[in-house]
Amino acid sequence: MNVTEVKVYLIEGKEKLRATATITLENAFMVHGLKVIEGETGLFVVMPAVKKNGVFKDIAHPITAEMRNQIVTAVLEEYARKEEEKLQRQEQEVEEPVQETAEVPEE
Repeated sequence: MNVTEVKVYLIEGKEKLRATATITLENAFMVHGLKVIEGETGLFVVMPAVKKNGVFKDIAHPITAEMRNQIVTAVLEEYARKEEEKLQRQEQEVEEPVQETAEVPEE
């Protein structure tokens, strides 16, 4: 089984949550609710979970290390690509001067 599509949605203003993600497996099964978290040792991916009695329980998760690695790699690569796009847009905004239009009073 392969990850055939990854969509990453960057999040700003949250302390450790950097993005959410949706993956598609074999162009046939979609999983929403993955999260990219900034931890003490770097970024990691959390599988979709629900909180029950104060404890988070995975809703869906890979059962092999190979599949987990494939998902994590695909999500983090897309996250890095989205962050790079964001940085490039910000640099372009700084480089492009803002053109102001002067208002001409009516006579």
